[in-house]
Amino acid sequence: MELKKRTFQYYEPILETGAAPEAGADMIVPDLYPDMAYIVDTSGQACVKDKTLRDDRLDISGLIRVCILYAPEGEDGLRKLDMGIPFNHVFDGHFPAGSEALCGVRLLSAESRSVNPRKVQVLCALELDAAVYAPGSVELPDEITEPCETRKRLVTAIMPIGVKCKNFTMSEGMDIPATRPPVEEILRADPRLTVTEVKSVGGKVVVKGAAEIRVNYLSGGEPNFIEQEFPISQILEMDGLEEGADVDVDLQFTGIEMDPVYAGDTQNRVLSLALHVEAQAVARMERRIEAVVDVYSTTNRLIPAMEQVTFNEQIPHGARRQSIREMLETAGAIDSVLDTRIVLGRVELGDDGAYACEARIGMAYRAEDGEFGSLLRRLPVVLQGEVPQSTTIKARLAGEVTAAPTSGGVELRFSVDFHLTENRKLQMMTVGGVQQEEWEERPAFPSVVLRRCADGESLWDIAKSYNTTTGELCLANGLEDCETAPLGKLLLIPKKR
Repeated sequence: MELKKRTFQYYEPILETGAAPEAGADMIVPDLYPDMAYIVDTSGQACVKDKTLRDDRLDISGLIRVCILYAPEGEDGLRKLDMGIPFNHVFDGHFPAGSEALCGVRLLSAESRSVNPRKVQVLCALELDAAVYAPGSVELPDEITEPCETRKRLVTAIMPIGVKCKNFTMSEGMDIPATRPPVEEILRADPRLTVTEVKSVGGKVVVKGAAEIRVNYLSGGEPNFIEQEFPISQILEMDGLEEGADVDVDLQFTGIEMDPVYAGDTQNRVLSLALHVEAQAVARMERRIEAVVDVYSTTNRLIPAMEQVTFNEQIPHGARRQSIREMLETAGAIDSVLDTRIVLGRVELGDDGAYACEARIGMAYRAEDGEFGSLLRRLPVVLQGEVPQSTTIKARLAGEVTAAPTSGGVELRFSVDFHLTENRKLQMMTVGGVQQEEWEERPAFPSVVLRRCADGESLWDIAKSYNTTTGELCLANGLEDCETAPLGKLLLIPKKR
């Protein structure tokens, strides 16, 4: 007796973790620069430059671009110091061939202190997220070649069916409006990537989105900024992609290059940008999985060998938005906000039973007395509502960030989207093989049997116990539903001849 099996292909999440490394360095103020009177603000951007997946480890390396603004001694305006700090981290594990790694990095904070007017120490706190998906398969019993009674179980499961990463570069030009002073020195870019539309067409994923870029710069020692939004359109080819798949795409910066290009002192001014981005896509599909879970014969003795099959299910639950309005107090009155930065930390379960992430807020401003200053704040953002067990939660900024001076400080407004994905393990006891034997002594039953259906009993259980079939039971008792046993009904059990 042959048991035919059907193979289901999918991707299995074998690693989903994070780390919080630190990186630091010292910097000497160049000889051409004046001494530091005091540090006004420290900011930066972290990018993953390389990820290498080996059999037993995931190596992630990148670079932190740090920008230090300081007030020079004996001079007006601000000066800038630039430095690059490399970082790397290793995640241990066991990664089969064909695995795909997804990762992201956030610069939670960049702090600096002046050791003396010519030396600065910088310490950066990072958060790394890493996930590895491995190609997997499961064999489920689908058919038995010999005539017999088989019972099948049907389950539906949302499973990852494809994972793909694609690196691309956007080359853009930002026009400097005539109302803005010319760019003399670029401070930093604050890029924000959003996905607005994802479609699966054949074996391809069409991604549309936007890159919102705010560039801070110095002109005559004074800070200024320009903002612009650029459309994103990319196509990712993904093996095994099926029509109707739900594809989640995340965009991560891997680097940014900026150069001012001038065609004159005041006209046709353009800032040249090269934005390096990695698109990370996971496709999920609802599978209808059917397997043989029991077998018997009315003519022969069948001994099924049962085995447990386990596979993972990932169920997206969409996004929940939380809007924040907060007053940030300052020591003195503020004239204008120069720069606002918000970085969201990892979502964690608190002692109060609620999930929340920490918003790290950095802000540079000009006080009413003309002095420059900055502030750093930490603000918890709580996810509202019930959360299923074993759920992965990611927090992303959504909408516009506004910061306006008010009496006694700054009014800050922003929104956070919490994206939820529930992880489940599905287990099925299936027939792994069947041994056929002759009856040494066939079970003897009376010619007429009457019995009532017990609670939790199925027609299959009754038919198997009395060496008949569910079809015979339904025919003898006039039942239309051959799956559910009518509780308390007196059944006539036909004898199989």
